[in-house]
Amino acid sequence: MSTQILKLGQIKTSKDNPRKGFDQKSIEGLAQSIKNDGLLQNLIVVAPTSKRAKHTIICGERRFRALNLLLERGDIDADFPVNVEIKEGLSEDDILRMATVENVQRENLSPLEEAQAIATLIKDGEKLDVIESQTGLRTSTIRRRLMLLELSEDVTHALKTRQINLAQAESFALASHDEQNAILERVLRGWCNSPEDIKDAILDEKPNVALAIFDISLYTGEYTSDLLAEDKTTYFNDVEQFEELQRQAAEKLVDEFSQSHDWAELEEGYFSSWQYEKAEDEKTGGVIVNIRPNGEVEIHKGLIKPDIDESNVVALKPKPKATYGKPLVRYMNMHKAVAVQNALIGNPRKAKEILVAKKLATFTEHPALRYFDDGASKSASLDALNAKAGVLLGYFGKTEDSPTWQDVKSLFQYDVQEAYYAVQSLSDEQLEDIALTLEALEFGSTYLDTLDIYEDSVSNHVAQALRVDMRENWRPDEAFLKRRNKEQLCAIINEAGCSLKFGNGQGYKKGELVEAMSKHFAHVLTLEAPSADELKAIFWIPEAMQFPAIDPDRVEETPQNDEDEAEAIAA
Repeated sequence: MSTQILKLGQIKTSKDNPRKGFDQKSIEGLAQSIKNDGLLQNLIVVAPTSKRAKHTIICGERRFRALNLLLERGDIDADFPVNVEIKEGLSEDDILRMATVENVQRENLSPLEEAQAIATLIKDGEKLDVIESQTGLRTSTIRRRLMLLELSEDVTHALKTRQINLAQAESFALASHDEQNAILERVLRGWCNSPEDIKDAILDEKPNVALAIFDISLYTGEYTSDLLAEDKTTYFNDVEQFEELQRQAAEKLVDEFSQSHDWAELEEGYFSSWQYEKAEDEKTGGVIVNIRPNGEVEIHKGLIKPDIDESNVVALKPKPKATYGKPLVRYMNMHKAVAVQNALIGNPRKAKEILVAKKLATFTEHPALRYFDDGASKSASLDALNAKAGVLLGYFGKTEDSPTWQDVKSLFQYDVQEAYYAVQSLSDEQLEDIALTLEALEFGSTYLDTLDIYEDSVSNHVAQALRVDMRENWRPDEAFLKRRNKEQLCAIINEAGCSLKFGNGQGYKKGELVEAMSKHFAHVLTLEAPSADELKAIFWIPEAMQFPAIDPDRVEETPQNDEDEAEAIAA
């Protein structure tokens, strides 16, 4: 390899470049970049076979097109110097391989162009592992790309014009061209859009009579419609018998074609046309009799077998049709599910095990439990919940020095199966205790950034039914008091009977007042004979801590009298 400078007019594009489509806007942007900053990356070209011939581009056609755009605009002339790397002694296969790898690595090829380029490499004898390492594509991706070569013209056009996406196109490749075109109409009308719907439409229909290449009288099974109906509306019920008769007829065709052609073979499943080349007009070539997954038989004549590594072909073959298609699997699973559900209704113990296993694996705590993780505020109620968590852990032989609800959550997180087997040995009382505890830990108000002022809300109704009194569960602490302004703190002093202790509070800085008040609220709880003012402090809570909460900022709507209403309407 040598590096030198050529004139722009000494370079030409390659007709074998696997990349066929070029985005004009991208070329214009690249041209502007080259105009501003110069050509930052060398072109790679192959040395010409004669002195007068031009150097053919291997890699860098986009840059070459951008340079020609600058030439057309008069920004450069035909003698513009271009830095190139010249490759010598390369065969046509070497040049194609380099161009393909360069384009694929740069993601410049469309999926269809990638497919054509990869198929060419395989036909030229390139090993699959080499293609993978050079292009960065996995075997599964290469297989899907090659399936695009089986698309009908209509479906290929739909992919190129973005009427369908790549995933949909890959699903189409499982069908014959006639089937593809028929299903394409349904897709474009919005009747089946997902790749799964397309696959189901292709693979999971009973074979119709029109597909049979054998004598129909040999079939002894039943049909899905009247025998007098047209072939396209009559289907074989006994799929296995149809497939056997179809295979026998196809094997007979192979014997017949082998007499008149160079060779003939039977192939079942998906026919990969990219593996073969077309014989020249004067040559007979071989024949593939292909039985497609839906039972249809296709005849492919005039084929030439390139010298392809057989391991490549095996690795890149599409997966065979599943024994049970998705609709049939779904059908069977639905029947099995309702049968098990019916049995569960008759076995409450087993239903309880499933309930508890799912609770343990999918337990989603109420956000209030995590609120206290930073330690800024304490809750006696949370301490009691964590103690209860220790009891639940004990059911599974787990012991923790300081158990918390998080230890229960991490026991079987997202693993219903493990949880199910773990609860088998628990008593009914233990199962019920786990289920009820976890349900309680998931319960609470949903809207945590607004005051729940509605008496009929479930949270308030439950709290009232249980006679929850926040004075028994909470005391004003620093975390609460520091979120009050100085004026609000002074109001609390007055309401909570703390005036003798703090006066009107104006003599304190806010930080000092918060600290002193929190200590006072904690101290009065320890008194054996509190005074009247101290009792006020013991029982004081803000109106928003009640069930339902009282919002002091809420403006009550005052009813209008008849005259006001009449004036409003008139206005």
